[in-house]
Amino acid sequence: MAVTKLSIFKYAPLLAYLFLLFSPQSYAQEWVYTVVKGDTLSEFSQKHLYKTSYWKQLQKINNVVDPKRIPENTKLRVPIAWVKSQPASAKIIKITGTAHIYRQGTPRSTPAVINDTLNLGDQLDTGEQSNVLVRFADKSEIVIMQNAKVDFNHMTQYGETGMVDSRIRLIQGDVETHAKTQKGNAARFEIHTPAAISAVRGTRFRTSYSTEANSPQIEVLEGGVAVKGGRTTRLVRSGYGTHIEKNKAPLKPQKLLPPPEILAYPEPIETIGSQIRWKPIQKAINYRVLISTSQQFGSIVWDSNSNRTAISLPDLADATYFLELRAIDKFGIEGRPTHQPFTLNAHPQPPFLAAPNDHAIIRGEPPTLEWTRSSEAVKYRLEISLTKSFQTTVIDRDTLTETTYRASELSPPNTYYWRVSSIAKDGEQGPYSPTRMMIIKPIPAIPQPALEESESDVKLTWLEGLANETFQIQIARDRQFNSIVSDTNSTKPELTLPRPEGYRYIRVRTLADDGFAGAWGVTQELSPPPNESWIYIYGSFLMTVLLL
Repeated sequence: MAVTKLSIFKYAPLLAYLFLLFSPQSYAQEWVYTVVKGDTLSEFSQKHLYKTSYWKQLQKINNVVDPKRIPENTKLRVPIAWVKSQPASAKIIKITGTAHIYRQGTPRSTPAVINDTLNLGDQLDTGEQSNVLVRFADKSEIVIMQNAKVDFNHMTQYGETGMVDSRIRLIQGDVETHAKTQKGNAARFEIHTPAAISAVRGTRFRTSYSTEANSPQIEVLEGGVAVKGGRTTRLVRSGYGTHIEKNKAPLKPQKLLPPPEILAYPEPIETIGSQIRWKPIQKAINYRVLISTSQQFGSIVWDSNSNRTAISLPDLADATYFLELRAIDKFGIEGRPTHQPFTLNAHPQPPFLAAPNDHAIIRGEPPTLEWTRSSEAVKYRLEISLTKSFQTTVIDRDTLTETTYRASELSPPNTYYWRVSSIAKDGEQGPYSPTRMMIIKPIPAIPQPALEESESDVKLTWLEGLANETFQIQIARDRQFNSIVSDTNSTKPELTLPRPEGYRYIRVRTLADDGFAGAWGVTQELSPPPNESWIYIYGSFLMTVLLL
């Protein structure tokens, strides 16, 4: 018996809560009215009750001595069944994307617009990446997320009591609820699905229902929600969620997964498709990302899932947004959210740099810079700097309408950095393209060797080149250098070699430090040493005759 009493005391708050929410008698209980100065039972009955004659029963129930002179602040107990009620309605406060209303009794839908009234029997459907904020008569609000269908199947307001009875049916999709504290025994707010009923008395929670799985999930962020599935009702407290299968008891409330930690990202974000990353959450099998224009998330502009710990952002207009990230467990229960603001400044989109390639080395002609045309631009801004930080620029042109620029202002030897941004019709300048680097180098000088011959040696000399330049020297048997005898490199601007036995031809060119080869210098002819023997004299005479 002691154990039984302890159990009763332990679960007394839960039992009382569930009794209050689901007991049929709770809806037939009393409204407690506080008398103000001048109230009479007949006037009160005429104003608030279905029948004026109810004043006599009120006098008996409340032991009122004089029905025309009731002491101020007296508490009158009034049966709910006697209180006047009328149909209530809900109102559309915000719409993102598209939504349609099916009015009761009409087969065709009409596009939903802000300030539309939703009445008993209406159905609201939302489209892809669309959502609607709806406000009820008691100021409770729900956000109906994308691809959802919701029936407004019961909405009643009890006169001026402040009590409202709102019940909706979630056919598919998910809704996020911020219910006001219910005033009085007749007030209630419920969300029905084919598999479960969620009843609240002031809380913030999420409900989702999949027609394929035929099972809803409920996650409670504030307060408590009584969830009824099959013949069992469970109280789901703040920080817990449950999963319900049709005709079965709700899953024992599971603790919501913790909010993920978002990793650092650029601020502002200037590239469309940039990724937001976060640390993994243990037991998470999926993640949900929502983006809103408001910190209260009353209007969702993007809603997507990721099975990785990263997601690429959509192409949104430039603005400050708020991101919500949730981890999802194996039951489909979404965890506690992380909220993070971010600023997107990606428009007008920058062009793609086409030429020259990054780290290109350019010699001779000034570089011609090229980029693609941006559909959002009417002109472009080109910046060229000697530093990657662009603290100072050597070229800054913000009126370019073409997608090429011949940078004749650049001089070798130097390393330059360049980037381009788009400028829209309204004058807004977008983010810069990725920076590219180019190296402007001079063309190596053409050596002009001076030839000195002695009886035994030949010496060639030429001007010294730039730092780290070397020289390539070729010797051949013919002027066309088809038959090369020697091909060597030298770091010195000179060459001494024995006079050849026959006629030879020599040429020199400069090699830059990166291997780039300059043009060949003038070809020099090397003659054999003089020979005074009669054979040499006769041969020379014969060669002269043949040439004539």
